[in-house]
Amino acid sequence: VIFGASTDVFTVLQKVCFDLFIQTTLVTLPVAYMSKALIFQYSFGEALRRYKDDVQNHGLLKKYFLLWGPVQCVTFSIIPEHWRVTFVACISFFWLIILS
Repeated sequence: VIFGASTDVFTVLQKVCFDLFIQTTLVTLPVAYMSKALIFQYSFGEALRRYKDDVQNHGLLKKYFLLWGPVQCVTFSIIPEHWRVTFVACISFFWLIILS
């Protein structure tokens, strides 16, 4: 809704940049690390320390951007809206295998 439904290059790049640089780095991944902290019973501070360590020392964001940048470009430009959740879920399955 914020960026509209257009599939032109400028709109797609706006959506992808927002997803990668704002939503993922500031919301999605930190929440995932904090959820893991709840499950494995360690502090949120430790969760954020692990997130920071994975970003700085293990190339987490580089790996994430290399996979999800192109995927989101395809998602927002080619995949019809009614298939986007299914498409992203399929790619997520393989992303989780990479992370394991």
